[in-house]
Amino acid sequence: MSLVEPFAAVEADYRSRVMHATWGHLAPEPRKQYAGEILFAHGCYGDAAVIHCEFEELSDSPWFYEHLNDFVADKAFERPRGALLRFTGTYMMFKNGKSRFSGKVRRVSVK
Repeated sequence: MSLVEPFAAVEADYRSRVMHATWGHLAPEPRKQYAGEILFAHGCYGDAAVIHCEFEELSDSPWFYEHLNDFVADKAFERPRGALLRFTGTYMMFKNGKSRFSGKVRRVSVK
């Protein structure tokens, strides 16, 4: 056991409380569905990039930022490099901090 392990849970709890105290007013309302869309790409070098994102009545927050980037990375890497993609659907966050995006991801053609 390292010296860090006994303090890890306390540190995680502290960080969570500070984040909520600072950004809590921007947190998505638990179990509320927000309709919206995301335009993103799986770059030619293997990266994922959000190009545009808009969800009705949803403010930017650390929680949404993390959920959005996890979702985009998962979906982008399922597609070939160089793909431009559009998600249309809903986003919901749960009380436990987990999230769910429901909808369709379609490839967008660029001519």
